[in-house]
Amino acid sequence: MQAIFDFIYRFRATFLFLFLQILCFLMIISFNNYQKAHFLNTASAFSGKLNAWANELNSYFHLRQVNQALSKENARLNTELMRLKQSRFENLTPIHNEAIISKYQFEPAKVVNKTIHKLRNFITIEKGTADGIQKDMGVIASEGVVGRVVEVSEHYAVVSTILHNQSTFSVKVKLKNLQGEPYLSYIQWDSRDFRYTKLKDIPLSIPVAVGDTVITSGYNMFFPEKVMVGIVERINPQKTSTFHDIDVRLSTDFNTLSYVYVVKNKLQQEQAELEKDTTHILRNTRGVK
Repeated sequence: MQAIFDFIYRFRATFLFLFLQILCFLMIISFNNYQKAHFLNTASAFSGKLNAWANELNSYFHLRQVNQALSKENARLNTELMRLKQSRFENLTPIHNEAIISKYQFEPAKVVNKTIHKLRNFITIEKGTADGIQKDMGVIASEGVVGRVVEVSEHYAVVSTILHNQSTFSVKVKLKNLQGEPYLSYIQWDSRDFRYTKLKDIPLSIPVAVGDTVITSGYNMFFPEKVMVGIVERINPQKTSTFHDIDVRLSTDFNTLSYVYVVKNKLQQEQAELEKDTTHILRNTRGVK
């Protein structure tokens, strides 16, 4: 306390000068209309700018909440879009089974860890069994396919991405030079560039062209049909093989991937059980003539 008194005593002249200056300033703006109006205008402008800066700063610190809200809204819109697609098949009677129409739901999740330069790449998301996430659920982003859930805990899940040199994903190719149904194939990463994957088993007789679109086939339990995978960017010359060597530029940018959607297929368990039973039937009927 004595130090404070010593400080004030040492700079008493400065403090007295500042006090008198403030007093004079207040008297000037109090008894002169012009100076008073100018001061009030200047103070209002400064206050407005200060409030604007404060609002911008507050908005910046709330970006995470905004992103989460947008992710939830996108998930809801994706669910509604799938409902429309399921209920509007061309040349077929509309489906009235609510379980089929609402077959898919989308759970937004934040990416908290990832790899893109290994032979087998994974991402970790901040959603787990507490949010209804289970193994073998598909994962997509707003741009396209990401991968499949392989491990899950209460609050986290690990996703094996399409950047995995031992995983294959069923796809269809929309051929510009061929009228009719898209051509069924699959993709498999060649461990070279996280921006590209390989389109496999396309015979040289199939007129694949640069710019053809690659989408999910719908022939699995993980992904809805017609989810974007990528665009054919290069068709490499072949001399000995009877199949094309095709590079597909992935629509998902794994380098900047921050949020994903876990695809919840409500009928996945039913399909899995049925196909499992079918496998047993085929094995048991091998000896039947």
